[in-house]
Amino acid sequence: MKLTVNLSKVELKRGKDSITGRIGLSWVTHCAEDFGLRKIVEKEYAKGKKHSRGIPPWKKVMSGMMMMLSGGERVEDVEVLRADEGLLESLGWEEINCPDTMLNFIGKKRNNARNRKVNEEMVIESLRRIKTEELTYDNDATYLDSNKKSAKYSYQKRKQFSGLIGSIANLGMINTVEYRAGNKSPQTGILNQLRKAIGQAKKAGKRITKFRSDSAAYQDKIITECEKSGINWYITVDRNEGIKKLISGRVVTDWRTMYGESKERHDIQWSQAEYVVSKGYKVRVLILRWKNPSPDLFNTESYCYHVIGTNDWEIDPMKWLEFHNGRMGTIEHINKEIKRGLGCDYTPSHEFEKNRGYFILGVLAHNVLQMMKLFYFDGAQKLWTIKTVRHYFINVCGKIVKSGRKFYCQIVNVPDKIFALFRHCKSRLGQCYY
Repeated sequence: MKLTVNLSKVELKRGKDSITGRIGLSWVTHCAEDFGLRKIVEKEYAKGKKHSRGIPPWKKVMSGMMMMLSGGERVEDVEVLRADEGLLESLGWEEINCPDTMLNFIGKKRNNARNRKVNEEMVIESLRRIKTEELTYDNDATYLDSNKKSAKYSYQKRKQFSGLIGSIANLGMINTVEYRAGNKSPQTGILNQLRKAIGQAKKAGKRITKFRSDSAAYQDKIITECEKSGINWYITVDRNEGIKKLISGRVVTDWRTMYGESKERHDIQWSQAEYVVSKGYKVRVLILRWKNPSPDLFNTESYCYHVIGTNDWEIDPMKWLEFHNGRMGTIEHINKEIKRGLGCDYTPSHEFEKNRGYFILGVLAHNVLQMMKLFYFDGAQKLWTIKTVRHYFINVCGKIVKSGRKFYCQIVNVPDKIFALFRHCKSRLGQCYY
C-alpha cells in the first residue's frame, strides 16, 4: 500500500498489539534453554546462597546477554528491553531487571566466579556435541582503554584493562577468560589457562593436540607443559640473543622464496633452523625476512624478521606458517568481536569487579551466539559477525499470536531466506546434537 496523502493529514491511532522489534532475542533465549544453559546457571547458583526472592540469576544473566546481543552499549540500555512488552510476552517473563540491579549483580565477586564457571560448563557441553576429537587451543591478551580509577597503565603507556582469553578454534568459543588490570604482564596466566583447557577437553572426552599463541606464550614452562601433554605448539618466538645469533648465522643460500598459498609474496624470504631452549628441548624455527622499509638511527638492519617456533617436525613450512596465522581468524577475530560487536571495551564503573562482571557477560553473550551458529542455524551463517546476526536475526519485528489452541510466532517483513532460518532454528529445538 502506498501512502498517497501528506502525513499531516493522517490520523494517529494507538494500537495494543504486543509487537517487538527484537523477536530474535526470544529465539536466542529459548534455544539457550533448550541447550541446557538455564540448568547450568541454576545448578551453579544453587551451590551458594539461595536466591528465593526477586528476579532469579538465570534471568539476570540472560537479560545482560540480551542487552549486548541486541546492540546495547551501556548497562542503562537494559531499560530498552524492560519497556518492550512484546519481548516480555514472547519470553514468558513478567519483568526484566533494572540497570542498578544488573550492576549490583555483576559487582559481586562470587557471581562473576559463578558466571565464569557457567561459561566453562557451556563450552564443555558444546565439545561433547561435536564429532571432532582433536582440538586446537588459541590464547591471546586484549587491551581495553579506560579512564576509570581501577585501570592501570600497561606497556602501551595508556590506562587500560586487560582480558586474557583462550578459545577452542574448532568451536569458536571462549573457554578460558581472565580480566585484570592493564599493568599485568601478558605472559601471566597463560600456563594456567592452558592447563584448564586441557582439563576441559578431557572432561568432554576430547584432547587438545595443538596450541597457538603469540610471543607472550614463548616460555619454558609452557613448552614443558606442551611436551608433557603431547601437544604440538606453534608460537611466535621472541628475538632474544640466541635467536639473533641464529639469524646472523644464516648465509645467502639458506634463504628461499615463498611457495604454496604464499607464493605471491615475492618480498618475503624464509629459512628454517633448529634451536635449543634453556630446558634442553630442541625447537624447530621458521624465520621470515623482508626488506626494512624505513631504516633509521635506531634500527639500521637491512631486513625485518619474524620467527615462529614449533615442536612439530613433520609439518611443511608453508602449511606451518598458514596454520600459525590461522589464529588471526579465530582468537584475534574473537577479540575484535567482543570489543566492537558486544561492547566489552566499555567499563561501566570505577569498581574493578563490576567491570570484570560486565566483560564476563560479554564472553557469555559471544558463546551463546556461537552456540546458535553451531547447533541451531543452518551453517550458512558460520562467518556472520555479531552485527550481521543482529541485523538479520535478532532485531527483527514479530509477535506471539494465539489462535484457537495454538500459538504462532509471526515474523514480520523478512526475506524468504531469513524466514527459512527461523524455521530451521525451530526444527533444531529439542534435537541440537550433531
